[in-house]
Amino acid sequence: MDIKQNYNLANLTTFQIGGQALFFAEVGSEDEVNEACVFAEKSNLPILVLGRGSNILVSDKGFQGLVLLNKILFFQATEEAQSVLLELGAGENWDDVVGKTVERGWSGIESLSGIPGTVGGAVVQSIGAYGQSIMDVIEWVRVFDLSKAEYVIFQNKDCGFAYRDSLFKREQGRFVVSKVCLRLEKSKTGKIIYKDLKNRFEGKGEMPLSSVRSAVISIRVSKGYVIMPQYESYKTAGSYFKNPVIGREIFASIKDNLSEPDDTEVTRWYWEQEDGVKVAAARLLQKAGFGKGYTEGKVGISPKHALSLINLEDAKAVDVYDLAQKIKKSVFDKFGIMLAEEILYIGEF
Repeated sequence: MDIKQNYNLANLTTFQIGGQALFFAEVGSEDEVNEACVFAEKSNLPILVLGRGSNILVSDKGFQGLVLLNKILFFQATEEAQSVLLELGAGENWDDVVGKTVERGWSGIESLSGIPGTVGGAVVQSIGAYGQSIMDVIEWVRVFDLSKAEYVIFQNKDCGFAYRDSLFKREQGRFVVSKVCLRLEKSKTGKIIYKDLKNRFEGKGEMPLSSVRSAVISIRVSKGYVIMPQYESYKTAGSYFKNPVIGREIFASIKDNLSEPDDTEVTRWYWEQEDGVKVAAARLLQKAGFGKGYTEGKVGISPKHALSLINLEDAKAVDVYDLAQKIKKSVFDKFGIMLAEEILYIGEF
């Protein structure tokens, strides 16, 4: 394993922003993860694990520790009567995995097509989209626990999964995900749960997995969220903020200010939850003056989706951070709602 010093991180993130890592190494096996962690412990260094660098903003000051680029590749399926247990290396490209499962007739993650990142990143971030979530199909996650200096397997119930959150995200720097096991269904047809998909397939009955996958990618392309060579994309980490859940009384007090005359079920921007009402953060941004195409210096908001902050031209991390804080303050001042970031901040801000 080759450990490099003062390694530029900008090209390893989808924002294409970030300073240098004090130390950097690629790890392709659990043995190399162990070796890297021993080095970090002896040198008293924090560890940051990268996959494809989505959902993060790296400080201009870089990361004063050891950055590991996870390259652990593994794809092995065990078929049962009605389901499939799929073991994956954390370094596998997430969308490639989804594509393979669709080709094999395994359902459960087809609506998670087009999401950039690796399997490990998908677990840490607890990804979800269009009615499906990775937390619903995970059997177990194998990690190297730096606090114990050993490999541990977490069953689903022990992973602390929540909306865009997990134990591995909350305790950043403690765990290195090496392997993941998913349980998928044997099915040739896809799950059509989310309104965008229901509208697209209305009256067509059950749809093949491949059709659902294609539709999801098409929808994500329209929002500028697909980072693949054949599609137009932006320097972005994807959705910057989580959709907040607020109390019903608060929602009732701001609903009229957030509504538009042409709102329909198709353009619905809020959803009833057991613990309140989930509100589309994109609508909050738009009503606070930060709509699609907003620009401020070298940063701005995607012309395709209001939740996507973008690097327009050689922006610094502080430029993105300052815009995000300005947005949060404006939304709070106008609606009394404090937005929470979906992305992770790496390093000092």
